[in-house]
Amino acid sequence: MALVEAGRPRSGLDGTDEGDASAFHGGHTSRPRSILDYERLDRWSNAAYDDIRGTPDAEVIAANLRATSRLDGSVGFSVQEISRIRKHIFFEEHPLSDYDGGIVHRRYDASPDMAEAWLRLRSGNPRPEDIVLLEHEWAEASYYDAHPGATYEEAHHAANVVSNWQNQIPAPTYEDYSAPWR
Repeated sequence: MALVEAGRPRSGLDGTDEGDASAFHGGHTSRPRSILDYERLDRWSNAAYDDIRGTPDAEVIAANLRATSRLDGSVGFSVQEISRIRKHIFFEEHPLSDYDGGIVHRRYDASPDMAEAWLRLRSGNPRPEDIVLLEHEWAEASYYDAHPGATYEEAHHAANVVSNWQNQIPAPTYEDYSAPWR
């Protein structure tokens, strides 16, 4: 729904690309094409996160980005920075607001957009928006490190001041988490 609200163009009424057979019977390890099939999209996102968690890739991503310009004027991301971002996104528990107004500590929910960005980064096919995501997540992780006890809202707001990825999320590229990338 967020993609529809963001005005992302779709050729089919159900969010699929007309004429693409995989849009109708599933891609299994590729992102589902229907943005309205929330259950399949959620299953794919969680499976992609599991695959990402199970395959160390910080060195590959850092090598893929060695000539990438950074917001601070530097070039490239170090293996340590990518490792910290990876830990932050996929492994750490964060203080998140619950529906009752309290705080729960858990991992971030799997996001199909973040999963696709990570898959593009490790395959060496990043989009400019994927770099914006890395800068955002680096800023968010750094905020948590510098402010123990900070809430997600505080860290996310501070990161958005540095790099606002949520306003630049690219259209899906239908990545396949089982595709070779080394």
